[in-house]
Amino acid sequence: MKLRSEIHSQTELTNIKNLRALDWDLVTAPTEYYTHGYHTFSAKYIPQIPHRLISTFSKKNDLILDNFVGSGTTLVESKVLGRNAIGVDINPLACLIAKVKTTVIEKPEIEEISRFLVSLGASLRGNTSPSRPPIIARSVIEELHPNIAKWYHQNVIYELMAIKTEINAIGNTEVKDFLLVAFSSLLRSVSNTTSGFGNLMVNKNAPPKNRIFERFSRAVKYMLQNAADFSTAATNSEVTIFNRDSRKVEFIDDETVDFICTHPPYMAAVPFAEYQKLSLWWLGYSQYDLEKSLIGGRRSRPDMPQRFFRDMEMSLSEMKRVLRKKKYCCITIGNPTYGGKMWNLNEIIKQNAIRIGFTYLHEISRGKYHSAMGKMKEEFILIFRNK
Repeated sequence: MKLRSEIHSQTELTNIKNLRALDWDLVTAPTEYYTHGYHTFSAKYIPQIPHRLISTFSKKNDLILDNFVGSGTTLVESKVLGRNAIGVDINPLACLIAKVKTTVIEKPEIEEISRFLVSLGASLRGNTSPSRPPIIARSVIEELHPNIAKWYHQNVIYELMAIKTEINAIGNTEVKDFLLVAFSSLLRSVSNTTSGFGNLMVNKNAPPKNRIFERFSRAVKYMLQNAADFSTAATNSEVTIFNRDSRKVEFIDDETVDFICTHPPYMAAVPFAEYQKLSLWWLGYSQYDLEKSLIGGRRSRPDMPQRFFRDMEMSLSEMKRVLRKKKYCCITIGNPTYGGKMWNLNEIIKQNAIRIGFTYLHEISRGKYHSAMGKMKEEFILIFRNK
């Protein structure tokens, strides 16, 4: 009769062998099914990665942790696979998006959202003409933000203010959050900023943007359509999201998590706070507070790499503390270029994890030959076991 440790070891070897045999480039794989396409989000990983890892290293009703939750990709897949999940992120916009993406919208909320669109459309059509934008923003336009006239044409400001004001008046939190995410999803595309850049670069010759409500309405209807698919696939497992710091997750008890599946930031390669500046401002959050608190934040400071590695080690220590013994942790990371050189985060994180007591098992690379990841042409999935 085989000992339990021998069976565990054989299962572990089989799992890793099976993962190695898979195509991880996933060049033609759909990535915006269910709620994954609700909102653009810099440097998020494709849903097939957490789906495969969660399926391999956990079972139904297990508790999954993603302590760098981003837009909630891991949490959505956990919900579909019947795992309970905890998401942690210091970015309030990320938490809002993740919350909406993992919430099953019921029929009463769908009906309220539909009525909202009809009412808002009628209101805007009654108050808008090429020469007379909605009065709602006229009295407060100069007080909104010193740079708002650079970010948006005047007609866009008026219409965005009208939409936002009506959303703010909604009492149902689920409906309100759903519409806020739809609203946030279009803020960059209707602005005067140059697309394709992380930093907020204003195009002084930006063409006019029109029919803002129609764009918003399309975003809402797209989300509703995908929400219906998600509600069919989602289980009744619980997803809890904390707008907290991954370096200090004292609200999670020792050895209570069954599997960790996460995707930390690429050091300072992606300017999250700057890229999300418009959404953060419109939703009442501070870009500057977020930049100061992010791991890898305050990107211009010369000590950024040292702070990033110190903070990542703190996060790894917390991950080890909350993970059950003999359970697994998978970290997906890329190697960014910063300060004129490439940083091998996969090796650095691997060595830090080993030093604090994780057992390193295997590394899977993806994106080497086919990549849509910008300057980072390769991603690494690091697989660890807690001793």
